[in-house]
Amino acid sequence: MTARGLALGAALLLAACAAEDAAAPAPATPPAATPEALADRLPENLSGFSRGGTAVISAPRPGREVAYATPGNRAAAVVQVLRPDAPLADGFRAPEVEAEFQRWTGDVTRGAGSHRRLRVVRETEQAGLFRCAELEGAYGRQPVEGKACVGAAAGQMVRARVSMPRRDPPVADAEAFLRDLAASLRR
Repeated sequence: MTARGLALGAALLLAACAAEDAAAPAPATPPAATPEALADRLPENLSGFSRGGTAVISAPRPGREVAYATPGNRAAAVVQVLRPDAPLADGFRAPEVEAEFQRWTGDVTRGAGSHRRLRVVRETEQAGLFRCAELEGAYGRQPVEGKACVGAAAGQMVRARVSMPRRDPPVADAEAFLRDLAASLRR
């Protein structure tokens, strides 16, 4: 083969590689959502709970808090989207999520005074996204129940808490709220 033939072959090979690279789309890595963007995506209604106000929070980490309640405020929920030290994989298995679950469960059960007593009944997993503490206790003389959950979605840490008077049947479905919340965070 002549030098000219080798040069032509090399040029054709380079052109073919360039065309192949141009045809193949670059793998897209979506950036992690910000706490603000993820909180803004939360729906107006989650399993009978209506969205209320949104607040900027700075502790334990910077982020956004979104309040939810059922009609007549018989049950209440709060969702906090917090900025982690580094983007987190979805779920609850990251050490940072586990540490936050332990810290927050401790904060929730200590409460705000002797009139508020809560204890962890059991720990569960919810919707493949959250680790939750099922809670029972009393606010004054009112028996209450609820869940305190921590997980990660779209790179951010998410805490959710549902509280309601203890009744049979329950005044709201905390598990449905968490399932719908997980689905909305995964969109």
